[in-house]
Order: sequence, then structure tokens, then C-alpha cells
Amino acid sequence: MGFEPAVTPNQQPHLSADLAGSTPFFARRVGDTLVTSAEVGDFRRRRLIFSQLDQPGRVHVYRADCRAGERLRVQMLTPVLPGGGSVMPAMAVIAQSLPYDVDELKLPFALPAGYSAVVASPPKTLFAPVRDLLTRVRYYPGPVIDTRTLVGGHCYIAVWSPQHQMGKYALHVGHSWPWSWRYWLGIPAYWWKIRGWFGYSRLPAYVALGALLLTMMLVRIVTRRTRR
Repeated sequence: MGFEPAVTPNQQPHLSADLAGSTPFFARRVGDTLVTSAEVGDFRRRRLIFSQLDQPGRVHVYRADCRAGERLRVQMLTPVLPGGGSVMPAMAVIAQSLPYDVDELKLPFALPAGYSAVVASPPKTLFAPVRDLLTRVRYYPGPVIDTRTLVGGHCYIAVWSPQHQMGKYALHVGHSWPWSWRYWLGIPAYWWKIRGWFGYSRLPAYVALGALLLTMMLVRIVTRRTRR
């Protein structure tokens, strides 16, 4: 398998590894041009970007520094929200001298000289949603763009709705798994934030905390009686 731009807009896409190892990023202020784009660190680490197109015709652009030959992989996800209000927008990967240009004319803005883009339009059909094992939330998996940069510099991901729809969306970015202990310690906080963004109940967290406190109390009581 090579790393030519692979776009799967109308085939049943694959939600890789159940999103495990992905750090959530909740984007609030996202610019609509390459100059005003939101910085998200890098596109290597597995990351889930959560945001919302809050106005008709809104464009979101994310930015990271990339090295020559670096792999760029991004998948569009439509969250299944209990009260509705999600959207499956179009997306594009933009960088200097990509191996191929795909549907570049569909971009909602003109590119600077030397930049090229791979565009994935919204799919015509939504397949069965996939449930994340950790948070128990569901997503409709959308198109995937998988390519490489030929030169170093800024790389971008653009998100917009060709039909000027509004709603929440998510991006699954990156391919590198986290090895830092900080990620694993942060999993309970990630669970809490993602469930809240979706609008789902956080009752299981309270139940788990109550069970933990009860267990600790029982252990303490048994330990005291054993000492006596």
C-alpha cells in the first residue's frame, strides 16, 4: 500500500482502531483562512478534533507544522447526538506540493501559489454508525484522506459544508499512538469532556465513583476489624 492521496468518499469507510489512543481537542475559535487557521500541534499524533459550524457558509481551517515526507491522514466523522444537530461537511488536506491534486476547484477559497489540495466531498450515503468502546458515543464514519507532504512547512485541514448546513462534526487526525503516561492518566477527563460535548449522561461516572468510595470504605472497615 502506497501513500498516494487515498480518498474514500462514497465507499464504506473504516473507523480505525475504535479511536483508541486519540487525544480530544475541542476547537472553539477557528479561523476561515490559512492565515487565521487554528493551531492544533501536529498531524502525526492520533487526535479527535471536535467543533461546530455555527453559521451558514462557515469555513474552519486547522494548521500544523509538517516535515517533508510526513504522512497526513484525516477522517471526517458525524457525531450521533441525542438531540440532533450534527453535520457531515466536506474537508480538504492542504499543503505545499502534495503528490496529487484532487477536486481542488471545490475549495471554498483560492490557494496561494505552490499549495495544492486533496478534497473529500460529503458522502452520498451514511452507513451504520460505529460506537466508541471507551465513551460509548457513536459516529457515522465519513471519507478518509491519506497522503504525504513532499516538502516541509505548514499543512492545513479545511472543513466546510457545500450546502451551507450547520452542526457539530469531528475529525480523526493522525496515526501515531501516544506513549506518554499523561495520556493514560487523562482518560477519565477525556471521557467526561466527550460525553458532555455529545450531550450524553455522565451518570456512569458518578456510579463508578460511588462504587469506588464504597469499596474503599469497606476495605478500611475490614482492615480495622482484622487489626483488632
